[in-house]
Amino acid sequence: MTSLHHLVYQSSATTGLNEAELTSLLTQSRAWNHGHGLTGLLLYSNGDIMQVLEGTEEEVSYIFTRIAQDARHGRVVKLSDGPIAARNFSQWSMGFKSLNPEEFTHLQGYVDPAKDGYLNQPTQNADAGLHAVLASFVADDTIHL
Repeated sequence: MTSLHHLVYQSSATTGLNEAELTSLLTQSRAWNHGHGLTGLLLYSNGDIMQVLEGTEEEVSYIFTRIAQDARHGRVVKLSDGPIAARNFSQWSMGFKSLNPEEFTHLQGYVDPAKDGYLNQPTQNADAGLHAVLASFVADDTIHL
C-alpha cells in the first residue's frame, strides 16, 4: 500500500486571474489531478493562492515542482509538507473556493507577503493545524466541485 502525502503552499499570481482564467485553470488542474491520483483544495483571493495537495509523495512533489516553476506563480512558499493518515479532500480532484482578502489572511499558516522577511519565514507551520483548517472547508457547501 502506498502511503499518502500532503503539501500546502501559498503563492501570489503574477497577473490577476479573471473568472474565465480561473475556470480554465481549474479544468486543467482537475483533469491532471484525476489522472494522477491527486486530490486537494485551492483557495483564491485577489491573486493570493493557498492550495493543499494530497496523493503519493512522488506525485505531490512532482506537481509542486511544476507549480513552483510556473511563471503564473510568484513568491511560492511551502507551508506544510508531510505524510497523512487519510485524505481530507478525497471527493475532489480540486475543490475551489474564492475568499475575500480578510478571510484569506486569517487562515492559520498564512504568511503575509507584505511583511519584511516574507521568504525567510519558517515554512513548516504546525502541519496538523493548517491541514485541519483547510479540511474544515470540506463541510462548506460553497466549495465548487
